[in-house]
Amino acid sequence: MRNKLIYFYAVIIILLFFCVLCTTQVTIGWISVITSFGRPVKVISEPGLHLKWPYPLHKVEKIDSRLALLQPKPSEFLTSDKKNLILENCICYRISDPIAYLKTVRNKTGLELRLSDLLASHTGLLLGVRELSELINVDSSKMKFGELNDELTNLMREDSKDLGVKVEKVFIKRIMLPYQNLLAVYDRMRAERDRIAKKYLAEGEEQAIEIRAEADKISRTIIAEAEMKAAVIKGEAEAEAMKVYGQAYQQNREFYRRRALTISVNRLMMQPSRIV
Repeated sequence: MRNKLIYFYAVIIILLFFCVLCTTQVTIGWISVITSFGRPVKVISEPGLHLKWPYPLHKVEKIDSRLALLQPKPSEFLTSDKKNLILENCICYRISDPIAYLKTVRNKTGLELRLSDLLASHTGLLLGVRELSELINVDSSKMKFGELNDELTNLMREDSKDLGVKVEKVFIKRIMLPYQNLLAVYDRMRAERDRIAKKYLAEGEEQAIEIRAEADKISRTIIAEAEMKAAVIKGEAEAEAMKVYGQAYQQNREFYRRRALTISVNRLMMQPSRIV
């Protein structure tokens, strides 16, 4: 009975050693490369448990094939109009060729160094033929920010093929300016805003003058028409009054004659006497 237990435990230990030494597990999103004395012999990308020879005959290099994000340190670049910019870039990539990756950069640290150097080189070349106004401008139609990101992506995608990497997207995360350039940019933005404000003020003043001229024209027309109607009404009223006066005078001439004489005498009496 004791011998059977010893054999059972021995088999269990052997199986454990076999599982540890002669198998490798591949998880989703990872790739296992089996190497023999540094030479790649097999690439396993399907998830699961796979067999291999024990170390040192076979060694397993596990590589993350998921989408990764690299953010190099911000670097300073010079534009074509001699303006310094500090750019912070990002690279979205994934490892597409594990064997080329192991042969060229060996590990993630070496890959990030190579990608950072390539990105800095291409960014400097592209910014060297662009002015600051194409990246920072109040007029969005003059900015070529998207074109710069697309060109960086294409260049990095082409040059990273030999590294076993597929670059999905390169984009500029943030643009910063050295202190000496901030004042120049703010002055340019202030001048641009002042120019736009003066343009709006001039257009508003022109419209105000047109509105006031039109209002004065309408008011003069209305006043003239009103004065003309008032003169017509006044003339008609005076004619009607003269007609009424004439009819009344015809009815009793003696009364109006005496009335007129009385009014004349009263006026004479009210005037102060003159001593010659």
